[in-house]
Amino acid sequence: MLEYKILEKAQFTVMGKRRRFNTENSYEKIPEFWQEHMESGDKTVCGMFGICVDEYGKEFDYYIADIYLPSNDIPEGYETKVIPAGAWAVFPCRGALPKALQDVNTKIWSEWLPSCKAYRLAGNYNIEFYTASCANPDEDYSEIWIPVEKV
Repeated sequence: MLEYKILEKAQFTVMGKRRRFNTENSYEKIPEFWQEHMESGDKTVCGMFGICVDEYGKEFDYYIADIYLPSNDIPEGYETKVIPAGAWAVFPCRGALPKALQDVNTKIWSEWLPSCKAYRLAGNYNIEFYTASCANPDEDYSEIWIPVEKV
């Protein structure tokens, strides 16, 4: 049984780098995107969020993003995305990344969502929320947020 809570969140805007991925190899390719971003030394976006936006079937856009501050310019290669207000199912992920997050993600889509009688998916996106890494990667904490609505 997956641990989760339902939270109401206000609309917010993020700024990030976007790349398109295929569902068949995303568990391999998205960590490579993160590694590339972190190794670049670019501190424009630190990576508070990983945001999946599914508008293309087998392909989806993925953003490495932070909260957008309107007083800041949007540098070349970056874009903003508005995340609408609403209810979110928030799933904690504990352990070394990316495995801990990918394990929870697989269970959400293959077990929780198909069997959930109280909520249904309310958008074509989901969010990975990251906290600072721990000295021991097995103690890392992150979350997956799925937009939901009551059935």
